[in-house]
Amino acid sequence: MHELPLLPGYSCHDSTVQDYKLKQKFNFLNGFRVLRDSNIGIGRRPIDTASSAYAGDLDSVQYDPSLTYGRVREYAYQQFVPHYAKFAQKCLCFKAFFRQGIFNSPDEHFRIRHVNIIYFLEDDTILVSEPPVDNAGFKQGKLVRRERIVKNIHGDYYHWKDLNVGIDIAIYGVVYHTVDCDLFTREFLCSQGIDVGDKEELPPDPYIQFRAAKSKASSCVTPVADDPRRRFLEYDGMVLSFDAIWNDDFYQVMYFLTDDTVAVREIHRPNDGKDPVAMLLKRTKLPKNWKDVPSSFPGIYMERGDLEVVEYYTPQDFKIGDTIFIFGRRFFLYDCDAFTRKYYSGMLGLVQPPRICPPVKEERSSPKYQPPPHIPFGTPEDTLASCLSFMPKPPKKDVVRQLYNFPKKLRYSMIMEAVHPEDEDRDFILEYNLSDGTILISEIEKRNSGRRAGCFLNSMLVPKPGTDKTNPVYYTPEDFYIGAKINIFNHRFIINGADLFVYRYIEANPEKFPQELRDQIRNYFVAKGLLKDDIAMRARQIRDTEDTKPDLDPNLAEPHKDSLDPGECLADFEKDAQKRYEGEHGELRPPTPPPEELCPGLATVNEPVPLRSYEPQDEPKLQSSHRRKEIKWADQIDKDSKGHPVISCRPEYPECKTIIPRECATPHYFKQRDRRFEVAQLMYENATEPSKPKFPPEVPMYEREPGRNVISMAGSAYKAS
Repeated sequence: MHELPLLPGYSCHDSTVQDYKLKQKFNFLNGFRVLRDSNIGIGRRPIDTASSAYAGDLDSVQYDPSLTYGRVREYAYQQFVPHYAKFAQKCLCFKAFFRQGIFNSPDEHFRIRHVNIIYFLEDDTILVSEPPVDNAGFKQGKLVRRERIVKNIHGDYYHWKDLNVGIDIAIYGVVYHTVDCDLFTREFLCSQGIDVGDKEELPPDPYIQFRAAKSKASSCVTPVADDPRRRFLEYDGMVLSFDAIWNDDFYQVMYFLTDDTVAVREIHRPNDGKDPVAMLLKRTKLPKNWKDVPSSFPGIYMERGDLEVVEYYTPQDFKIGDTIFIFGRRFFLYDCDAFTRKYYSGMLGLVQPPRICPPVKEERSSPKYQPPPHIPFGTPEDTLASCLSFMPKPPKKDVVRQLYNFPKKLRYSMIMEAVHPEDEDRDFILEYNLSDGTILISEIEKRNSGRRAGCFLNSMLVPKPGTDKTNPVYYTPEDFYIGAKINIFNHRFIINGADLFVYRYIEANPEKFPQELRDQIRNYFVAKGLLKDDIAMRARQIRDTEDTKPDLDPNLAEPHKDSLDPGECLADFEKDAQKRYEGEHGELRPPTPPPEELCPGLATVNEPVPLRSYEPQDEPKLQSSHRRKEIKWADQIDKDSKGHPVISCRPEYPECKTIIPRECATPHYFKQRDRRFEVAQLMYENATEPSKPKFPPEVPMYEREPGRNVISMAGSAYKAS
């Protein structure tokens, strides 16, 4: 049949073939996938391709596998082994326990009983037995005989697949908890693909432990008595003192090392309203938990003693920052004395933390008086006076202030910030009365203006806009300066001038005004030419002082006094101030420039500045000269159009033509030039110094002198304050 071609009509069925199964080639060996080569085909017959007839062209003709390994044999069926024979003498063993309740017994309430659960694989039966325990007091041995156990109400039986470590098994109403198994059981379950739980510890039986401890032979050892006299000799007078706080009250906790007793003393504060009790707790042993006593102690008719207390406080329990309980009261320790710190570090090897600031009890302050809202009758002081008494009294006046400042007034000129075209040319005078802080505004008369001149605002206290109406903030002299915009009852004014007395008052009281305001007022009056006499007087004083000084350089000739003209430097000073005032009118201007800008003849390391008159176009150059750090004369000298020697010129100054070397200049010129610079600098310093008014000498408060009354002493006290 094998020689017949595979064509329709030529093929026939072989009735001898009964097994049409294919041989398995894929298999697992030791956990690895392997391919098993087989020469057996369908019907367990050898495959034709395995013979030499199907050998390739390159295969050896002489090689025949059958000659080497023999003919393929028929597959041998495994012998059938019954279940009871295969698993004979094989069982799964588990260790378990169950809890048994005990009733009507004062010594125990439950027992823990250990058992072994054995599962027989040959017939799926279970046996529960208890190993023997000495002096157990109950029956032991087999608890459940060998039989198949029903696991639920449906009649299903326990199988080995239902068993594992760490599960509960209910057998006839008793719940067993498995904790471990033997090695065979663990390997068998793992081979069947079951994850076995971890081993657990068997809980001990308290009654068995009690019987085992009772059965031991008692060994009584007499303890060494601690003689209290030894502690008295060693620790007499040594007390550990801690500062504590409880309920916002301060206490001192004292621990006596002689007998390990504790005393608590309260630290009383003045006027604390408490009875002057010295000790809060007398010397006694302090238990950690004074309520922790045995349940069998007859506390109804007996008091607790040292035998009933479990544990007392020791020095190791006291630490700064911890809280101790003294008979139910919580004491917070926040500090200790030096001896206590030394004892802990030297004897116990413990370091006490630093002192902790205790929380300070906030003092209850009485509620602040809230003034009533202002009614539209009178001033806020009148409203407050009507609330303080049934018959209102006039507000009290500062008499000392009135006596000291009467009749001083600060006068300023103002213009109205025009909202309407007809208000553009209105001029006003503001008078600030220093004695009571009131403001009076008067309008200056102008011809053909159509408005009546005179009082614009009566003398009154003017509050600042946006302040509280109940407690308003009034205008003060610090709010008035050149260019300031003030709002008086919704009328806006701009200050454009001031009286000379304003400058005198500001310079006499520099601590009341900021530096910018003082510099601005000074620049304003210098530009107006009102301080010319002051500057000239100071210049003459400086010149007279300089004439009396000896010349320190003998190599230089004596300068001619007639050649020093302070007016020249003063003219430059006034001209520069005038330029600054015209360029920055109405705003706060910087302080007056240094003397090297006012009096020419100086140069710096960075760049020289020629000696010439001040011009407005030179302002950027002067502003850039502020960065110089050191004053230094130039090495060369030139002459201006008038023939005066000046510092070496720069390309941007075409009027500088003649340049004379420094060594050709006469010593007399350099002497005069140095003198000119020194005079100009001193003139500037004295001009900017505040003029000190000549008041009578101050007299200490409440000191009587001949011809001096109480009012004059009050004025001196007000000035000193």
